[in-house]
Amino acid sequence: MSRGLSKIPILLWLLVTISCSPGEGTEGPGINEIEDLKTKQYAIQGQQLYLQYCSNCHQEDGSGLARLIPPLKKADYMLDDIDRTIRLIKMGISGEIIVNGTSYDQPMPGYPQLTNLEIAQISTYIYNVWGNKKGLVPAERVNTVLENASNIPLQ
Repeated sequence: MSRGLSKIPILLWLLVTISCSPGEGTEGPGINEIEDLKTKQYAIQGQQLYLQYCSNCHQEDGSGLARLIPPLKKADYMLDDIDRTIRLIKMGISGEIIVNGTSYDQPMPGYPQLTNLEIAQISTYIYNVWGNKKGLVPAERVNTVLENASNIPLQ
């Protein structure tokens, strides 16, 4: 066997190892800057849930989908009211909303199957990435908000 061929398995192993290793910042934008351990844990779990339930429409980077789906990144509608966001995740919404001065009228499905903890994790994620630093959204807050949700309009 020539010397060149004997190096191929090593090079392949190195290539696979490098390409499969988590790179810096794999937790997502903003998560690495979270100092509080519980908030960081919620955000990491929330990122996975966000990717599963929300990113198809709102995009992985929170930018939305043109004039069809509103952005979450730097969205005044979201930043103005954490409790409303909690209710939206659970119950969805239909009808017009205004986000950063732009009208959106596409219904958003709710996710009633999500637990209050999962909603807290998603909320913690979206409120601590893309330049936001709102801190932990605890499951207890989600419990309280959703217990009183039937009396509060989403708009």
